Amino acid sequence: MTNIFRKYRSFLSLKTLLTLFLGGGLIITLIFLPLSSESGVSDVMLSILFNGLLTIGLGFVNGFIAEEVKISWLEQPIKRFVVSFLLTIVATLLIAASVQVFMSYSFFGRSPLEVLPNIRTEYYYNVLMITLVISTFLHGRSFLLEWRKSIEEAESLKRAHLTSQYESLKNQVNPHFLFNSLNVLTALVHKDADLSEKFIRQLSDVYRYVLEVSEQELVPLEKELKALEAYVFLLKIRFGNNLTVDIDVPKKEHQLIPPLSLQMLVENAVKHNIISKEQPLKISIFREADDRVVVENNLQKKDQQPHHLGIGLENIKKRYQRFLKEDIIIEEKEGYFRVVLPVIRVEETV
Repeated sequence: MTNIFRKYRSFLSLKTLLTLFLGGGLIITLIFLPLSSESGVSDVMLSILFNGLLTIGLGFVNGFIAEEVKISWLEQPIKRFVVSFLLTIVATLLIAASVQVFMSYSFFGRSPLEVLPNIRTEYYYNVLMITLVISTFLHGRSFLLEWRKSIEEAESLKRAHLTSQYESLKNQVNPHFLFNSLNVLTALVHKDADLSEKFIRQLSDVYRYVLEVSEQELVPLEKELKALEAYVFLLKIRFGNNLTVDIDVPKKEHQLIPPLSLQMLVENAVKHNIISKEQPLKISIFREADDRVVVENNLQKKDQQPHHLGIGLENIKKRYQRFLKEDIIIEEKEGYFRVVLPVIRVEETV
């Protein structure tokens, strides 16, 4: 009850209540009073009071239904309409009867048992007409707010996707990455021509994959793992035995993942942790149950962390929110860091 009061405290404010009471009371009285016989001042005042209370009750109940029915207008419009329509009718009839009983008892001393059987059908019909106007406005507002929210979320995800493209390209094309790759390649050319040729092919595969998925929201998990293997090969040539990356993810069809998610997590592990002969870094990528992929590494943080810490993880979170209600899991404890990514099934994207 306290939470409901807090949520609707703006509606329950004195200013709002007075506006509804006076506005609704006067307007409804002016509409319906001429339909009755000539009335004195006292009758007009009672009518205004009655209609004001009715307007407040109908406004609050219809607003409550419009806000609290958790069925999406965009995803299930027919179900939302039917449920809201039925709830609105039931609530309207209850409010109409309650106000009638309250006024009859307060001013004329009539008991509910006297009042309820004698309420005319015409009265309920008129109240339902009033509710139709109020309900149309409130439910129309609810639909427009949800529609606007969906547009804002789509734009937010679009920006997150563009940011992901930028971050991935920046991390791979930045001077440090190119400098390190060219240094490794220079050393390989004189030592092992075959290995240097393979290094160039894998480097090319990494860039090609980034360009291929730059406009995609999801890619097959199998394709992401294949691209990751090329990227890991480059890292292994650079760090040697100081870096171990174990990938044990059985490949299955019809399973999707946001592009470059796995690569971004491997990049984060390499970027934020010490990698040396004395402190080798081990990254494990494996499947947990049937619908989760885990990226885990031993934790040995650098003293000076790179700028923009956490942007990559936040980016992955937002891209997952486009398709799943559940979030990615991030854990840091007992000397290891792990991120659990849900696998998205093809039917979940339809």
